Amino acid sequence: MGIGLLRRGLLVLLAVAMLTALPVSISQAAPTAPHSLGSSLKLSGNSGGSSLKLSGPKNNRMDTSFDYTISGTATGSANYLVAWEQYYPQSGCARTYAAESTRVFLPYTYGLTLFVNKAVSHKYSSVEAFEAAHLGKHGICAYLINLASGDTVANGGAFWTNG
Repeated sequence: MGIGLLRRGLLVLLAVAMLTALPVSISQAAPTAPHSLGSSLKLSGNSGGSSLKLSGPKNNRMDTSFDYTISGTATGSANYLVAWEQYYPQSGCARTYAAESTRVFLPYTYGLTLFVNKAVSHKYSSVEAFEAAHLGKHGICAYLINLASGDTVANGGAFWTNG
């Protein structure tokens, strides 16, 4: 139990550092419904052809490994990929990076774990390995953003069940 609390504490510190490094607007915190397997969503506005897609299994047997792939195109101001795993999905993924990042402060509500945090350009693909170690529904919330402004260019969410 002590390691789990330490891990969550470190994640909170990382989130605070990320939030203070990026000017973000939290007023856009409109959550969206969970998306199905392989879903992708482009936000309206200056997406300029940028996209984000998630693909992976919908159901997993306990104690087995599986992969999720985050892929797409980063054009214009889109230059950074951030993704969290939700251990306790409530109402799906937030519509923006800013809104999802505030959920880190509610560890027993969403149980977010940051697992992708990297620069991307042009066509990108990131394969993430998971282990079905906890029963129930889990998910990925991914955001293609402009690192300097924190603006969300594209986002997507995918959810699965470990059983």
